[in-house]
Amino acid sequence: MNGITNRQRALWMVLITSLAAPFFAALIVVAVVVIGQVTGFEIMPARDQPLGETGLMAFAWSALPATIAAIGLTPYVLDKGGYDWLHAAVAGVLAFGASAVIAPFSAAPAMPFLAFLAGVIAIALRAMLIGGGILRK
Repeated sequence: MNGITNRQRALWMVLITSLAAPFFAALIVVAVVVIGQVTGFEIMPARDQPLGETGLMAFAWSALPATIAAIGLTPYVLDKGGYDWLHAAVAGVLAFGASAVIAPFSAAPAMPFLAFLAGVIAIALRAMLIGGGILRK
């Protein structure tokens, strides 16, 4: 045991998730747009805006669902010091759905794909936080 309390774990989990999840989401959105432009199979058509602006908008929008997911997972961290991968996936998808209702954007054909990616990002962040010694397995 490394002397970290569950309160400290919860604080660091919320802070890191609120910043790292939007970063990964922006990277994935930019990658999906670039791959779509190269292959001609555009899941998310890039409007007439620079790629950097697309990434920045994805980062800014993703801050809301990332924070919602982190806050939703906080009771598990306070109680047990961590959460299961399934909790992470459900929190990511539900937070994405709630955020899409609160702050809608025009990517209708890509919404299920983006919701899935939100769950995958939440699972990856859980693994990162466990690897960093912040969360218990």
